[in-house]
Amino acid sequence: MTNLCKICMAREGEWERATLVEHIRAAHGDEPASVEQVYPELREEVFAAESESESTDPGPGPEPGTPPETPSEELLDSSYGKKWFLIGVGGAGNNLLDAVLLRRETLSENNERRARIWEGGLAGYGALNTNVSELEQTYYAQEENDYSRNDLLPNCIIGSGRHDYAGAGYRWDIGRQLMEADFEGDADPFRERWDMRTDHIKDSQAVMFVHSVTKGTGCGATPVLAEKLRTEVLADETIVPKPLFSSVVIPSEGTEYSEYGGRAKVNGVVGLARTSRAVDAIIPFDNNRLENVQADIRPRIDRLEEYNPPQYTEINRPLVAFLEAFTMSSVPQFLDRDATMSIMGDVFDPADSFRPVEDKYQLNPDVSFTPAVILAPVLGRSRANAIDRSKLEILVRNALFQNKLAEFDPTTAWGGTFLAYGPPEKMDDVSEFVADGTLTEIISGEEFLDAGDVSGIETVDVHVKQLVTPDLDDVYLWGTLWNPEMPSLSDMYDQAQRLKQEGNSEQAENVREEWDAVEALFSSLGRENMA
Repeated sequence: MTNLCKICMAREGEWERATLVEHIRAAHGDEPASVEQVYPELREEVFAAESESESTDPGPGPEPGTPPETPSEELLDSSYGKKWFLIGVGGAGNNLLDAVLLRRETLSENNERRARIWEGGLAGYGALNTNVSELEQTYYAQEENDYSRNDLLPNCIIGSGRHDYAGAGYRWDIGRQLMEADFEGDADPFRERWDMRTDHIKDSQAVMFVHSVTKGTGCGATPVLAEKLRTEVLADETIVPKPLFSSVVIPSEGTEYSEYGGRAKVNGVVGLARTSRAVDAIIPFDNNRLENVQADIRPRIDRLEEYNPPQYTEINRPLVAFLEAFTMSSVPQFLDRDATMSIMGDVFDPADSFRPVEDKYQLNPDVSFTPAVILAPVLGRSRANAIDRSKLEILVRNALFQNKLAEFDPTTAWGGTFLAYGPPEKMDDVSEFVADGTLTEIISGEEFLDAGDVSGIETVDVHVKQLVTPDLDDVYLWGTLWNPEMPSLSDMYDQAQRLKQEGNSEQAENVREEWDAVEALFSSLGRENMA
């Protein structure tokens, strides 16, 4: 039995009770949804009548042999324990939120049971922007909520009453100022204006922001939003803070990205650095990689072209596929009692993707914060009828090279977390390779992460989880690699550094003001920067 409670993350020596079951009963007996989700195999034992040695006032417990209570419809429909509260910020973020919602609708309309991934994974969602015209064109506004322009102003606009609602114009400092204006004095738009329920935010396992870091709104407003959410909405959380994630689209190496040239790259550096102060993990997606991944990880999303601009309809599909796998990994099993649909395997919570690496950062008394972990995203697929070691090697190669969703060097990563999932008949083979360490050995090998090539005493750690998902035909490998060197980020950093050193503009001064955060984040990339 584990020496760690995966509900509260307390270790065995910190429990007031001797065993895990006794600890869960005492500490989490009033959280049946959490127990059901994290420890479904222990639920009956945890909620059975308490033993005489443990209870001083047991009260009228259930009769011996009473089956565990089936969750009510109210529990099934609640936001408690669902994986994400998803917030799309700015034009790119609004497009990505639309892509997720349309994916959910596609699965539902085609009676695919995978729709339960999103139904069981989303605690709530919201769209924010400084540009009301962009908001008006979204699926979120037109169909999800049937919002008029007058509805959008109180529910989705950043900087209400402070501008003409025409956007931030590639100026991240304007995006920041408009978001800060929403919180001036005692104002709290989460409770007073926006259509995002704070109880659903609190009930979720984690918050995911989706946005660009190259324009004005997503780049400037998101870090302020994340900080305010942490201090205003989640301030009463104790011990273990709720994980905050940021999924961002970055400029590709060697491209000007837009007619705005180097500004997009400088914005990207500043946006990433400022965001890294406020969130726990950043998942960067590279447009070039999103365009070039194989068709087998481009999920069907009907009507996407009606709401996403043409240049984004194809690149947003693999991004949604990655988020879908991340969401599926801890959908509460009690959402579907049908054994043929149950998602079975290791519980993989959002924090599992970044917490194992946090203590590998150098202790630096001159830096006031530890930057967010950069999680390089990968997603591979194997159509093989039978899985053996050679097929696993091909799957790992497919994920880490052909289908990586951002450009990076795997041999520079601090380690990573991986999830293998697929149908029962194929996962029977895969499970043996996970259990005996073969898959971990392959990923750690010289051809891939090269985990043995390290200097110092820190190790490159690889964590592998597995799930059985009966509604799939093929085996997939999803993963996040920690803090690797990324050419696109280096290219952006060089552009910003030249501006900082040589520029005499307002933009250059803005970069200088944020440079401490820039250095803290970018000096953490690459294996040589492990403590």
